[in-house]
Amino acid sequence: MIESQLPLLPLILDAVPQGLRQALAQEGVPFRDRRPGFLDGRFVLFDSRICGRCTVDVGQAALDVHELREPGEPDLFAALTNERSARFEWRLGGMTLSEEIARVDRRAARRRLMERLRELVEVSGGVWLGVAPFPFPYRSAFNFRIDYDDYEPADFDAALRAVAGQEQATSHFVCGAAYEPAPEALRRLKGLDVGSHGYWHHTYRTLEENLRNVGRGIDVLRAVGIEPYGFAAPHGRYNRGLAEALAALDVTYSSEFALAYDALPFFPGSSGVLQVPIHPVCLGLFLEAARRKSDAAAVAREPAAVEAAVRYFRQEAQARYRAGEPIFFYAHPTRQLGRYPQVLHHLLETVSEFGALWRTTLGEFSRWWRVRAGVRLSVTRALDRYVVRAEGHAGPYRPGIEYWRGEHVALMPLDGGVLTFAPQALAYQRRATRRAFRPVRVDRPEGLRGHVRRLLDWERVTPVEEIGSGDWRNWAKRTLRRWWG
Repeated sequence: MIESQLPLLPLILDAVPQGLRQALAQEGVPFRDRRPGFLDGRFVLFDSRICGRCTVDVGQAALDVHELREPGEPDLFAALTNERSARFEWRLGGMTLSEEIARVDRRAARRRLMERLRELVEVSGGVWLGVAPFPFPYRSAFNFRIDYDDYEPADFDAALRAVAGQEQATSHFVCGAAYEPAPEALRRLKGLDVGSHGYWHHTYRTLEENLRNVGRGIDVLRAVGIEPYGFAAPHGRYNRGLAEALAALDVTYSSEFALAYDALPFFPGSSGVLQVPIHPVCLGLFLEAARRKSDAAAVAREPAAVEAAVRYFRQEAQARYRAGEPIFFYAHPTRQLGRYPQVLHHLLETVSEFGALWRTTLGEFSRWWRVRAGVRLSVTRALDRYVVRAEGHAGPYRPGIEYWRGEHVALMPLDGGVLTFAPQALAYQRRATRRAFRPVRVDRPEGLRGHVRRLLDWERVTPVEEIGSGDWRNWAKRTLRRWWG
C-alpha cells in the first residue's frame, strides 16, 4: 500500500499516556487505538518512555510523543490527569479573592500539548482537523449556573426574576436539606434545567457517605416531580468516592472546579460521568473579600465589590468568546445574586453582543458532548483538497469541522457523511488564547490543626446524629462534635 492511500486522520494510538487520549477527545481530533492487521491511519503515536520504540507498517510514520515533553517543565500528560486541588488567589484592583480549585490549569496544559502535537503532525505531512466543541455555527457557549445552598424567600424570588427570559441559558443545582421544607419553591423550578447539589452541603470522602448524601438530595427533587441528571458538588470538591457514587446513581454529568475549571468537558479516568467544568470565581468571592474585615465599613465596601465583579465577568466573557471557549459562570442567590442581580444583567448585556454564541443549559451541553464524541472522522488528501468522511449520527445537532493553520482556524458545517474542501478557499479567524486574569497559588503551611481537620474530613454541616459510624474518622468527628457542641 502506498503512502497516499492511508488516511491522514485518525491518529493511531499505540502506547500513549491517558492524558493524551483525554486531550485529543477534548480537541475533537479523531483517533483510534492501534489494531493488529488494520491500517486505519498514516500516523502512529507512541511514547518511548512507555514502550521504547514503535514498529510500523509500510506507509505509516511513527511519531514519538515523548518529544512533546520539555526539559524542566512539568509533564503535561500527567498534568491532564491530576485530580488534586490547592488554594489560589486572584488579585483584582486592590481586592484579594480566594478559592480552592484544581491544582493544574488543564486548559492551559491541553493547549500547550496540542500546539506541540499539531506542529509535529503538520511537519510530518499531516493535517490538524476535528469536530468543533460547539454545534455549527457557534464559536462559544454560554451558561449561568445557580447553586441553591440556602433558602431565603426574598433572595430566591429575586434570583428567579433575574433569569426570567433567559431560562434556556441557566442551570439550577439544589441543596436538598435547605429546600426540602419549601416544596412550593422547588416546584417553581420545574421545567428548568435542574440538578442536585447534594442533601447536606458537604462533599464527603467515602463512597458510602456520598451515596447517601447525593441520593437523598436527588430524592428531594423527585418528590416534587423534578428528575435531575446532573450534579454539582458542594464547594466544588471532588474525590474518587464522589465519582463512584455519581456513577452508581446514574448521574450523567457533574461539575467540580476542584477537579477542573475553564476547560472543555472530559471523562475523568475510567468514569462514565461527564465532567463539565465552569469558571471558579463567583460573585460571592467578591463579597467575601469586601466583608473580610469585620468593621463598620464592610457593608459600605460591597457596592465597590459588586462593580469589580461586573467588570471582571465582562472581561472574562469577552476573552473566552475570542478564544472560542465556553463561558460558564455560577453564583448563589442567598445574600449574593438575589441582592445584586445587576451582576447577571450586565453579563447578559455583554454576551448579547456575541453573534455566534450558543445559549444553552449544562444538561443540553452535556448531551451535545456525548453526541459529539460519537462522530468518527477520517481524512484523506485528494490533490489540493481534503476529503472528510464522517460516521456516527449527530442527532438534533449540526456538527462543525475546525481546520487549523497555526493559531488560525476555519469552521465548516458537516452536513451528511462527506465534506470536501480546499484550505485556500476557507475564511480563517485567529483564536486569542491569552487569559484576562490568572490566579496565583497560595502555599501556606497547613499546621497541625489544619492537618487534623483534613484528616477527619471536619465539618459542622451534617447533624451529629447523622454522621456515619462506619470508620474511625466518623467516630472521631462525631465524638469531637459532641464535645465542642
